[in-house]
Amino acid sequence: MLLCITLAMLCFTAPLVKAGQKCQADSHGVRRYNGHPCASTTHYDDGHRGACGCGPSGGDTPFDWNLSELVVAPNGKYFDNGGSKDWCGHNCGKCVELTPTGGFIDGQGQAPTSHSPHIFMVTNDCPANGNQYWCGQAGKPGTNHVSRNGYEVHFDLQNRQGQASHLGWDNPEVTWKEVNCPSHFQNLWNQCECHSQGK
Repeated sequence: MLLCITLAMLCFTAPLVKAGQKCQADSHGVRRYNGHPCASTTHYDDGHRGACGCGPSGGDTPFDWNLSELVVAPNGKYFDNGGSKDWCGHNCGKCVELTPTGGFIDGQGQAPTSHSPHIFMVTNDCPANGNQYWCGQAGKPGTNHVSRNGYEVHFDLQNRQGQASHLGWDNPEVTWKEVNCPSHFQNLWNQCECHSQGK
């Protein structure tokens, strides 16, 4: 009888442990976690050189590393620091450190199996057009313009070679901050077309 009662309790309480979003909206409606700004993530499989020109000029073929490294396409207003460029945006070549909160948007992902932070470099853009749900923010971070889920920033992670999946990430909610790029990313960025345009 005790076993049946225990199993019944487990079945009853299972729905209550659903992770959902861990970040809470502040007084401006911007989601934060322990005081840190939050972002949503997705992943994509893109064989193009991207909006920062990280492939040989004159074509659309990417460098191999732009398919296999931890690179990211942020929402358009982050990509161009509030501007509207969809090529060589102001934040091309910047690096961001993303740390899972343990949460996710219900129905859009799962709790990550690892909460370790990782550094990603911006090599592409997630434009609002066609991506309004995730990347439709109307202003840059710090202006209280959020997506429908309450995030000022969205990061779409390149997953062509399974690099985002190998982290144990399936669209996790993260905290984010800009950081100095590691030297290997700096060397890779020097190969991109937008680097020669003062980026």
